[in-house]
Amino acid sequence: MSDTMFPKREERVPYGGGKPVRSGRSNRNSGGNRQSRKEKQNDPQRRRVRKGGRKLNRNMLYLIGILVVLFIVFLFVRKNGSAVFINEEQVGILKGSDVTAEYLTETLEGQLESIVGSKVQINEEIKVEGVHIGSRNEKDVCTMEHLLPKMRSMVTYKVDAAVITVDGGRAVVLANQEQANAVLTQLQTELLPEEGVAQDAEIGWVEDVKIVNEFVESTEILDREDAVAVLKSTTEVTQSYTVKSGDALYLIAQEFDTTVEKLLEVNPGAGLDKTIKVGQVINVPVQKPKISIKTVETQVLTAVEPKVYQTQYDDTKPSSYQKVIQQGKAGQKKSTIQITRVNGVVTEEKEVSKEIIQEAIPEIIVKGTK
Repeated sequence: MSDTMFPKREERVPYGGGKPVRSGRSNRNSGGNRQSRKEKQNDPQRRRVRKGGRKLNRNMLYLIGILVVLFIVFLFVRKNGSAVFINEEQVGILKGSDVTAEYLTETLEGQLESIVGSKVQINEEIKVEGVHIGSRNEKDVCTMEHLLPKMRSMVTYKVDAAVITVDGGRAVVLANQEQANAVLTQLQTELLPEEGVAQDAEIGWVEDVKIVNEFVESTEILDREDAVAVLKSTTEVTQSYTVKSGDALYLIAQEFDTTVEKLLEVNPGAGLDKTIKVGQVINVPVQKPKISIKTVETQVLTAVEPKVYQTQYDDTKPSSYQKVIQQGKAGQKKSTIQITRVNGVVTEEKEVSKEIIQEAIPEIIVKGTK
């Protein structure tokens, strides 16, 4: 058979088409590649890598799931509101968490001060707690404009007021210093003598009267007229009185605007129902106001210095003998008098100094002793 009947080995084409197989080496390499892939698939290290990758993907999915759950929980429990309390009572909920108890307290006190006209101090404790706003408490959510008026109507407060004290004790409370001074000025005007006092007169209170600032309950504050009435009110006390010549029990009662029965009551065991004696010291009831005005004024007067009498005795003359040997004459003096009044009534009048302008001339009388 001729060699030309078969194609050359390198030109043969497998049945079914395709490229001619050029050499047996290529087939061997191809078989070697298939063997290499199979070996790679059965490689334990590659199997571990693939298994590790699948495990990593599962962990990522778990982590993502946990984060989603946490986010959902956060949405339902996060504190997106502020619950406001007065003491233990909740008065409302504000959206957001930026409001503080200090801010609410300062705002309320500022609003109350503008109404009262003086500094105030809220008695109750204002608290703020973070809360989650949900369907259960959404009805309690309000705005600041709605909450503040509600809180003003619920709180009580102390006011920085002006307190008039008498001898260290609280007498009346006014809203401020201006009103307290106005009350004291009005009292001075009403208690001073009707005829007035000298321009250089010393005017002051009998008692120790002061104006001090204190935080007090708002219900303690009086208006001006009520404060004046309180300070003018009186209480009954007793004072000493020395019986003078011409006194009688009923006359003493009239002088002190009381009754004989009252005098007997405040002088038990003194025997006033029988008799009184000149120089006897007794108790008399008087009405003492809470506050009294005292004035001290000085008057300079020209007064007569009375003449004095001198007697000389002459044993050569009979006892019936009497003769003025020197005519006396009154002198003149400038006297400085200090007058003290309490609520317009003179309580003391004394001479504090004097200056002799003209000496008095004594009158000398001679009497016989024989």
